[in-house]
Amino acid sequence: MVPVGLLLIDGDGRAAFCNRAAGDLLGLDRDRVQGGPATDILPRSLVADCLSPGGSSPAKKLEINGRRIQVHVHLLNREGRDAGKLLVLQDITEWESLREANEELQAMFDSSYDEIYVVDSQGYTRRVNRIGESYYGVELEKIIGKHYSDLEKEGYYNPSVSRLVFEGKRRVTIIQQTRTGKTLIVTGNPVFDQSGRITRIVVNSRDVSELINLQQRLEDTEQLVDNYRRLVMYLRQEKMENTELVALSPQMKQVLDLVYRVAQVDSTILITGESGVGKGIIASRIHRLSRRCQGPFITINCGAIPENLLESELFGYEPGAFTGARREGKKGLLEMADGGTVFLDEVADLPLNLQVKLLQVIQEKKLMRVGGNHQIMVNVRFIAATNRDIQKMVREGSFREDLYYRLNVVPITIPPLRYRKEDIRPLIEHFANQFNLKYDMNKRFSPRALDILEAYPWPGNVREVENLVERLLVTTDTTLIEEVHIPDYVISSSTDLPGRVYVLGLCPLKQAVDEVERQLITLASQRCKTTYEMASVLQVNQSTIVRKIQKYLANTIGGRNKKENRGAKASS
Repeated sequence: MVPVGLLLIDGDGRAAFCNRAAGDLLGLDRDRVQGGPATDILPRSLVADCLSPGGSSPAKKLEINGRRIQVHVHLLNREGRDAGKLLVLQDITEWESLREANEELQAMFDSSYDEIYVVDSQGYTRRVNRIGESYYGVELEKIIGKHYSDLEKEGYYNPSVSRLVFEGKRRVTIIQQTRTGKTLIVTGNPVFDQSGRITRIVVNSRDVSELINLQQRLEDTEQLVDNYRRLVMYLRQEKMENTELVALSPQMKQVLDLVYRVAQVDSTILITGESGVGKGIIASRIHRLSRRCQGPFITINCGAIPENLLESELFGYEPGAFTGARREGKKGLLEMADGGTVFLDEVADLPLNLQVKLLQVIQEKKLMRVGGNHQIMVNVRFIAATNRDIQKMVREGSFREDLYYRLNVVPITIPPLRYRKEDIRPLIEHFANQFNLKYDMNKRFSPRALDILEAYPWPGNVREVENLVERLLVTTDTTLIEEVHIPDYVISSSTDLPGRVYVLGLCPLKQAVDEVERQLITLASQRCKTTYEMASVLQVNQSTIVRKIQKYLANTIGGRNKKENRGAKASS
């Protein structure tokens, strides 16, 4: 039986012969077909080709009775005359399905983002999808059919994962370099037959060149950030070192005396005081006066670093400690301060879980990086600072009691500016000189402006003084800064001190009472014109005022008091 259908159309347009395969394909009874007109048995699309004069026509694909049929029409010639035409019919249904499936698979194969590279049992390249052209810089036809060893020698890729799979008879994943300079992550998967022989190796490759470049850029950026961070710390330390401490009040002189004494030892210090009083400057001064002055001075603002980053910033991390960690790991700020001083600003904002780790560092002088399993010794002196009521936080349980006592070995309390009025005018003049030099100006404050600023309570303390002085110097269009230039909120603010006494430290009660009396008498004598007015303001008898003046200020305004007393006797 001929596997293809044959249908003969004679010169008169009749079916002269039809084999069984042709009858089956066309769905005809071949006994009835023979001798009948072609127009009755052929599909319309074939009638014109079979009956029209001319040579053979190109193959046609038809769908007949649910099957795909390919038809070739051949001209029969006898002695130069048209003797009819022979139709060759072939069922290509399965072949078409296979072709479509193959095209679909090939499209999927070539559309893969990753390279798919197939090697046969002898090591010859059988298939490579289109992405391979960009990996190796040549057309695929130059690779297919070549042995992996030849391609490796010619430098298309190195090393060959196929060679390693054949040697180990197992899956292998490597980093591979190509001749175009790309870096690939390559996995070779062996396919075994029933006897355990490798019949194929399917290799999957992904270009990670850009990823590696990005990783390198990230590492470079992190290194740059570290360098900038060190530079910022250095500049901050340098600024603090160059900041002149203006301290004329007895309270600040007492603080500076304590600073000098504790700077000679390595005791841990806790500095408390309102925001803006200069806790950072005091910490820097302690470091400069200490034996660690040649070492680093690292400032850590515990409230400014996000909580999820704080642990790795303080303690550092080991390579691979978490996603995105640098390959070589990273030193923490505490480790970077080895041999120097760490200033923990706003230490009360430290999360409880890190308070435990910090306590261990202070006690044992060693730390463990995030993801690490060994201790690192650190030689660090700690100075902490806060503007919050840390004792209240200890009572409430939001700050660890054991850490508080470890930090509070030597407490230093910096009084707010409103309790040391003697420092206000010198601070204003100091900052005015500083900004005049910085901005190439020559401006000054009038006495009345200075009086107003001195009476202001300065809730922002020294920082507010610095900011306001700079603001007035750069916004005032005259050389003399007068009352009219002072902001309304400063002028309208109450000039009276709060009704409480700021206690700097313990001292004999009599000495404290005498100091308070001396300050009140001094302040009243500056603001009042007569002892009677002073007595009215302080709500005591005038004779008491005279007695206190003789006790505390006899050498300054005693003469005025004697005149006032003689006048009082004469009038009586």
